Amino acid sequence: MRVVTPAMKLDVRIDDATANQGLLKLSGLAGILPCEVTLTPAELRRLLLRVLRPRTLALLLKK
Repeated sequence: MRVVTPAMKLDVRIDDATANQGLLKLSGLAGILPCEVTLTPAELRRLLLRVLRPRTLALLLKK
């Protein structure tokens, strides 16, 4: 995954995903820096609705 900000571009790697205290925690690397992303259930639902669109699923199933 690539994250682009006005300051820099970072390659992001997610190494682990765990559910902890009602939150989804993703941990990995952003460039060379360790990072952690925490999603609430509402944020996770919003993300899934965006990812599960037909055009996005077509990209996933593309060879």
